[in-house]
Amino acid sequence: MKQVDAFIDALPDDKRDLCATIREIILSEVPGVEERFSYKLPFYHYFGIFCYINSIPGGFDIGFCRGRDLVDAFPQLERKDRAVMASISIYNKKDIERLELRRLLSVAAAWNEEAKKLGISVLSVPKKSKTKKKKK
Repeated sequence: MKQVDAFIDALPDDKRDLCATIREIILSEVPGVEERFSYKLPFYHYFGIFCYINSIPGGFDIGFCRGRDLVDAFPQLERKDRAVMASISIYNKKDIERLELRRLLSVAAAWNEEAKKLGISVLSVPKKSKTKKKKK
């Protein structure tokens, strides 16, 4: 996609190769993923909104739109006070393996597909259970 190409081309030299590698991994690990450019960022859609790449100082955040559902299985994901999103920060190519980006993408894609089939909205947040107090 031309807008994502332009996003990567505009990055400083030291970050361009890492971002291109992350993009390539997303496209290869999730067959059928659709690349879009929204909010000035590369976004990926797979059975709905899936993940994005965000430039941060020294690296990139890979944000997962259903990340909240994945943090138990992938403790490397950070919620950062977000209701549904969670992300990992990648600063070099070694982080890709250390943070299990490929496996995370595969599991997240499978969950996105399953959640879509079950009709679970990306924005649905589990409600806290309320216990009623009995009046005396």
